Amino acid sequence: MSLAEKNYLCSRIPNTTIMTAITINVPNHEVNFFKKMMVKMGWTYSETDVVQSVATPKEKALAKVDHAFGQLRQMKDGQLNGVNAEDLLNEL
Repeated sequence: MSLAEKNYLCSRIPNTTIMTAITINVPNHEVNFFKKMMVKMGWTYSETDVVQSVATPKEKALAKVDHAFGQLRQMKDGQLNGVNAEDLLNEL
């Protein structure tokens, strides 16, 4: 539904407002400030905890390689089914 259609519907239904959800990640030490600001503005909010990774690009790459080798071990042990490279290319 386009914004124009939403606006039209809202104009036809009394006491209706278009709302947009926005997600922001706030450091824990600034949460109280944002809560107070939102209350003053009359906004509603919900909280969810987010764990932000501080891994370096090298650490992320090594984790992916480790995951790939883990999958290879599972294929070797018969715990995971692999795809034949020729079949994969034929799909493309």
